[in-house]
Amino acid sequence: HAGSGPKVLEPWLVGLTAVVVFLFIVFIVLIANRFWNLRMRRWAGAGSRGCPGVGTGLSPGTAQPLSP
Repeated sequence: HAGSGPKVLEPWLVGLTAVVVFLFIVFIVLIANRFWNLRMRRWAGAGSRGCPGVGTGLSPGTAQPLSP
């Protein structure tokens, strides 16, 4: 059998695969970080009802000033 040896990928295909795997890992880390922050925000906001900016998706310091 002439074609039954180990397959060798082209160098550009190895690089492309590495980039895709890296981006997938970054995507998973960002999703995990988003869920972790959401969980911590809910946990921190459970005891402080009525605080401005809690549960609105705004970061601290990004709340808009009240209009007169």
